[in-house]
Amino acid sequence: MGVVISCFSRIGGIGIANVLFHTARAAFRASMLDAVICYGNRQEEIPSRLIRPVRFQPAKVFSFLKARYYYTLKRMTLDKRAASYLRARGCDIFHGWTTECIRSLMEAKRLGAKTIVERPAPHPRTAWRLLTEEYERWGVPFHRDDGNHFLRKIDWRYRDEEIAPREFDLADRVVVQSEFGARSFLEQGFPHEKIVVLPRAVELGDYFFRRERAHDPFRVLFVGTVCLRKGFLDLLHAWDDLNLPDGELWVLGEIHEEIVPFLKPYRDRSSIRFFGHRKEGVPRMFAESSAFVLPSITEGSAKTTYEAMAAGLPVITTPNSGSLIRDGVDGFLVGIRNPEAIGERILHLYRNREEAESMGEAARRHVAEYSWERYEDRMISLYRELAGKGGTA
Repeated sequence: MGVVISCFSRIGGIGIANVLFHTARAAFRASMLDAVICYGNRQEEIPSRLIRPVRFQPAKVFSFLKARYYYTLKRMTLDKRAASYLRARGCDIFHGWTTECIRSLMEAKRLGAKTIVERPAPHPRTAWRLLTEEYERWGVPFHRDDGNHFLRKIDWRYRDEEIAPREFDLADRVVVQSEFGARSFLEQGFPHEKIVVLPRAVELGDYFFRRERAHDPFRVLFVGTVCLRKGFLDLLHAWDDLNLPDGELWVLGEIHEEIVPFLKPYRDRSSIRFFGHRKEGVPRMFAESSAFVLPSITEGSAKTTYEAMAAGLPVITTPNSGSLIRDGVDGFLVGIRNPEAIGERILHLYRNREEAESMGEAARRHVAEYSWERYEDRMISLYRELAGKGGTA
C-alpha cells in the first residue's frame, strides 16, 4: 500500500492535468505511488500500471444536463470509483481534490489512512461572499441553481458550499496555493496546523524574457477570462481615465456574457484591443507587453501572474490573486475594487520605464525559484511526514 491519488482530470497536459502529473510524479519519485484514479492518461513517464482511468462513465447518460450538474455527476462517479478502489486495496495516504472526494475520504478514514484535500481556491465561504458582493456592486444577477429540488444536491455551488467543508474536516491536511488561500481558511476558524501552502510552478523556458525598446508603445496586458471575478472592469475604468499617449491595453481571454453590456462604450477605443481566447502565441504577447495587470477579486493562485513574471514583466495585482508578487519589488499589490490605485500604479510604470524593467527582471528571478521540481520535493516531504518517514512540508 502507498499513496492513492484521485482527481477529476486527465494526467499529463496543461492546467490541472499538469498539476496532477507533478503530484503523481512526486509520489512516484518517492516510491510511494500506488494508483492514480483519473479520467485518462496523456503522459508516459509514470507507468500505465499505476494509472487507473475511469473508462465506463454512467454520468454520460446525463450529458444533456447543464454543466453545473453534469460535471458534478462525473466528479461523483470518480469519487465512487476511488472509494471502491480503497475498499478493495486500501492505502496509507489518500490524496483527493475538493468537491470530488467525500466518499473516498470517509473510506480512507475508516481504513486508518492519512488524507489530503487539494483546494485550488479560497475557502468556499470567503469565495462566495466576495463574488456575491461583486455582483451586487455592478448590479448583475448572481447565477443560482434552477430551483429544481431533485437537482439541487448535484449543483456545483451546493457541492462547494456544503460538501467541500465536510471534506476539509475529514482531511489531515488541506493544500492551498497561496497565503490568501490560507488566510481564507484561518478566517473560518480552520486549524492552522492542517493547512499547507504549496504554490504552483511555471516552466520558465516557455516564456521569452522581454526587454523594452525605446520606440515600443507602453503596452498593458490582461490575460484571463474577462469577467467580474477577475476585476476586469476596475482595470478598464482605470485605463480609460489615464488616456496615456502611446499606450495600449491588450485584453486576451474569453468574454463572459455578464460583462458584455459594460464593454460597449469601450469597443471603439483605439487604445484597447480585445483578442478573445487564444491557444497559440500567448508567450509572444507577454514578450511584446510592458506590464501585466490582474485585479482579481478572488483566486486560488492565478497562473497568469506566474507567466507574466517568467516573461520579465512587472505585475500589478491584488492580494486576492494569490500571486508571488512582492509589493514594490516585482510589481505592485493594490486592494480589490480600487481602480484609482490601479491607475496610479500603471502611471508610475509608464513614467518610470527603467524601474519597470528592473521590477520585471526581479520578477523573473523570483518566479524561477518556483520550479516543478521544487513543487514535487515539497509534495514528497508532505507524503513522508504523513507516513511518519520524516520530512517537513
